[in-house]
Amino acid sequence: MSKIIILTVDGGGIKGIIPSYFLSQIEAALNKSCYEMFDIIGGTSTGGIIATALSSPVNNKLPLTASEIYEIYTNDGSQIFVSQPSIVPDYYSLYYANDGNGNGVEPFLQQKYGNYTLNDAKQNMAALENARTKHVFTTSYTINSSGNSIQNPTLGQDYGPYLFNWYDAANPGDDYQVWEAARATSAAPTYFPVGKLGGGSAPNSNASERWALDGGVMSNNPAVWAVSEAFRTKLASSLDDIILISLGTGSYPSGAGLVTNHQGLPDPDYGNWGFTPWLASDLDDLSGTENGRGAIVNIITESVQLVSSQQLSGFQKGGLTYFRLEPSITREQSKMDNIAQSNVDSLIDTAANFLSGEGSDIFLDIVNVLKQNT
Repeated sequence: MSKIIILTVDGGGIKGIIPSYFLSQIEAALNKSCYEMFDIIGGTSTGGIIATALSSPVNNKLPLTASEIYEIYTNDGSQIFVSQPSIVPDYYSLYYANDGNGNGVEPFLQQKYGNYTLNDAKQNMAALENARTKHVFTTSYTINSSGNSIQNPTLGQDYGPYLFNWYDAANPGDDYQVWEAARATSAAPTYFPVGKLGGGSAPNSNASERWALDGGVMSNNPAVWAVSEAFRTKLASSLDDIILISLGTGSYPSGAGLVTNHQGLPDPDYGNWGFTPWLASDLDDLSGTENGRGAIVNIITESVQLVSSQQLSGFQKGGLTYFRLEPSITREQSKMDNIAQSNVDSLIDTAANFLSGEGSDIFLDIVNVLKQNT
């Protein structure tokens, strides 16, 4: 049996510059587009946008190349992060979904993807010459199916993890438009409004109504989902069948922890923190830098990413071939909405320096494995 080659991309907002750069270099090394190399492509949040762009009929029925996606991240951040004013501080999302004048993440995604559904994208892929991709997914978390109170809610329908994906799109109730899959997976709490998908009212699809959050709330690194999907779709029957390439958006090591002994007034010492310190105080991270409000959210986001990588390292003992590319980044670079040109430039430099330095051996291993198996 030929190997099943999987690509997954983490969440991280504008930090999508990093994995899109990595992929552009992989494409250049093999002289192939990603849809010609990977059997399964999955992503969370910004990684979900990358996954769908690499596999959907965006450009005259062809998916975008990684270089084209990289250009979007380096040039179009201001079209996605459109600030929303708030009379009462912190009561509204920082950025519009749609400002009513065609600006914001939803109009941007709708313009890029058109009205193609997930099943349309799958059928289009099957008709492309040299196409390899058979399954695509984005992660999300459903918080409601109608927007109203629900008696006896059902897991998967009314709440819980949900994958927008090609396999289930054979069912009309799960055949969302591609832009909806990208919008749902990137509906980051506090940054963007909750995504309202499906339901049949234009511009939404006729799929089941679903109110969804960014998949990063439960799987910022979607790689374990990808292994699970390989088995669920019967593309793989054992870990030996799988080559997994997982791309991060940069890790700020100090952001994964907090100073516990002496935070300084008014916050209690020795980690004796209640509601307000965890959710509203500027607790110091491991470097002693103010973490910003919502330290518990940062800790949870970091933890769900780190857990997946550690789990997959364990799966290597069972036969999984696993590669992970992720550079360390600074606190300033770690902000998912920092679209300042200086930060964009620094993320580009970080990605390039990582591939020519610390990550060069892993990158070469990835290229060699792809050459041998595609």
